[in-house]
Amino acid sequence: MTNLQAIGEETKDIWIKYWKIVQPYRNQLWHYCLRLTGTPWDAEDLLQDTLLKSFASLSALSHRQQKLQTKSYLFRVASNHWIDQCRKSGRFSSQEIEENDIKEDFIDPLDANEAILSLVKNLTPKQAVVFVLMESFQFKAKEVAQLLASTEGAINGILNRARKKLTEIREFDRGKMKNANVIAQSENVKEFIAAYNRMDFNGLANMLQENATFSFVEMNSKEYGKETILKYSLNPNHLEEIQDVHAIHQYLFGKETIIFIKKTEHEPMLYDVNTIDWQDGKIANWDCYYFCREFMRYMAEYLELSLAPVDTVWY
Repeated sequence: MTNLQAIGEETKDIWIKYWKIVQPYRNQLWHYCLRLTGTPWDAEDLLQDTLLKSFASLSALSHRQQKLQTKSYLFRVASNHWIDQCRKSGRFSSQEIEENDIKEDFIDPLDANEAILSLVKNLTPKQAVVFVLMESFQFKAKEVAQLLASTEGAINGILNRARKKLTEIREFDRGKMKNANVIAQSENVKEFIAAYNRMDFNGLANMLQENATFSFVEMNSKEYGKETILKYSLNPNHLEEIQDVHAIHQYLFGKETIIFIKKTEHEPMLYDVNTIDWQDGKIANWDCYYFCREFMRYMAEYLELSLAPVDTVWY
């Protein structure tokens, strides 16, 4: 065991303690990430980044006198990280709203839950953050001002501008997204699904690059290299666990996706969701969302399936 691995072992108990503290807020935080990013894929990425950054920052904050409220702390990290990502990618205008932008016109409450996916494409990062926090999650202007190091007046101005902007754009049409998901599967995925459904572990192994990576997205846990993947996640000894599971192809929210369905006595259930990056016909990166339960619940509802329970807990 290397020095870094030893440190990793020592931090396991601390990570589990942290995970249990943030667990009550995860579902709400994930849906906040979804409102901001617009897709479950990006929402899960933002959630995982937020949890890691929040955990990594604790030691730097522990010596300060200020109290950390778990929910506020998580939402603050998610908001600031997303704003930084947007600015770095140039996805949004850099324009921000100042206090003198405040208007006194009365604006009726709006349905943020249905329109937010379209809204965030038309607002600055800070406008989107303020709108989602206040309209979807009932944060007060004072609370949002504290999260973003701003003033109540500026926050109210940002909210006012966001509401007016929402009246000018079309609401998100989920039906169009469903139609967009009907795309033919690639030959690589077709071959993968065929091998999986006949439980051909050798066939799956032959699809792996020598330096392939398998990731449990929830745990930020990775298996590096074909040999390691075959020893753990693609081990034939797992056959009994998945004998009632079969794979199908779906194109969901802009990604080619492999959906795993579990047969039960009463109904088929969503078991797992995977994505694969291919290079020269071989698997380079393989992402498993099995333990991402907020993500999995969302996908199950979208696919109109019940969600199979987790077979085991990762910690």
